[in-house]
Amino acid sequence: MNTTLVQPAFLLRRFLATRFPGKATFLLTLASILFIPARADSRPNFVFFLTDDQPYLGMGNTGNTVLKTPAMDALAATGGSFENAFVTTAICCCSRASILTGQYMRRHGIEDFVKPLSAAQLQETYPVLLRKAGYRTGYLGKFGVGSPKVDEKLSLPAELFDLWYGFPQNVAYKQQVDGRDRYLTTIMTEKAVEFFKTQKPDQPFCLTVALKEPHGPLTYWDPEVPKPYTDAKIPRPANLTRESFDALPGLIQHGLNAEPGWIGKDGGYQDFMRRRYAYISRADLAIEQIRAALVAQGLDKNTVIIFMSDNGTFDGAHALSGKWLMHEESIRVPLIICDPRLPASTRGQKRTGMALNIDLAPTMLAMAGVPVPSGMQGLNLQPLLADRNAKIRDDWYYEHLYFDPNRPRIPQSVGVRTERWKYVRYTDASPALEQLFDLVADPHEEHDLAKEPAEGKTLAMLRARCDEYGVSLR
Repeated sequence: MNTTLVQPAFLLRRFLATRFPGKATFLLTLASILFIPARADSRPNFVFFLTDDQPYLGMGNTGNTVLKTPAMDALAATGGSFENAFVTTAICCCSRASILTGQYMRRHGIEDFVKPLSAAQLQETYPVLLRKAGYRTGYLGKFGVGSPKVDEKLSLPAELFDLWYGFPQNVAYKQQVDGRDRYLTTIMTEKAVEFFKTQKPDQPFCLTVALKEPHGPLTYWDPEVPKPYTDAKIPRPANLTRESFDALPGLIQHGLNAEPGWIGKDGGYQDFMRRRYAYISRADLAIEQIRAALVAQGLDKNTVIIFMSDNGTFDGAHALSGKWLMHEESIRVPLIICDPRLPASTRGQKRTGMALNIDLAPTMLAMAGVPVPSGMQGLNLQPLLADRNAKIRDDWYYEHLYFDPNRPRIPQSVGVRTERWKYVRYTDASPALEQLFDLVADPHEEHDLAKEPAEGKTLAMLRARCDEYGVSLR
């Protein structure tokens, strides 16, 4: 029997998180006390697929009629998919640090591509904690936290894993192996297969596969795979319009995201999106191959597979590209958790409760029977897997404080998202610029209600909530 958290712990953690969200340290400490360690021979294995810059709508199973993602769709059909999964900061370095540590950016402190996690912080990440608990661990692909130019040992912590094939932020798709060009994801797939083949039957494992796809530059294609979508017609977002772009604040219209040239002109947009779709499908192929290897080695029956992206992208919505901002296209990501130990009745269902990237670390630790450190701020997602209608939070906090003097046109922002409302505050505007969106009535976020008298109470409530989060989450 795979015992992790007893049900009373689920209920208590969920109740306290809803009623007292500012008491994160207390809650997580209390929840840790309620863990019942699992027997070593029954603990689940983990394979965690993390793509790069893949939005929620970047899969076939979320409604994309052109993009072909059979492996991702198969995961959703056999596991639990989350309709409302988000990242707390939409940029690679910060989001990846949040995934590793289970913490908001303002606690882990990674606000740029230079600063690494400290040695002490790394000891509190999910793969290191699992390894201390007896797991065999591997990391393949983009690590993306810290610059090797500052401190390679801390930025790329190879010594903390049993298998390491990790890279900094700017890893290239073209890799040189034995004097010939090879595609990065092909190498990663081969290493994943070998990892499974050399796995001891009495030791659990955790393999993180951090795929670069579909992050740019999209200039080198796998020579062993035919390139798809070369003639596809990619539907344009409903809010890729002049009206939507003109409704944006000036600091966004003149920011790094702006792509007004895509309005009314299809050629450049089609070429860009065909390449992105091709690379998403290439990641899907890798997931298919790695999952097949898992089955071939007889490891699938006790392996939890997690699939997520480190952030979304606009892909033309509002005539914008990139991510960074708090719009849905930027913060909403795919999330699928396929746990073969769950009853068949729970599989293939979509969960509506809000999940965050900071939830993955405490969820894996809970599944493994490993106490969750008090410093982790995410919540255990197992109640949502057990009950498709469950929810573990009523709102959550967004922050994007990244600053690069060489790219100063990314506005900093914080905000709060509830199931219905989104409050955004651009902190480097003077005075601070606020936005308010009713996501039920306005899912494309084209009508800012911050200056509407009728929504004054809602604005004031979310403004205060944002201030509360900003202080309590450090």
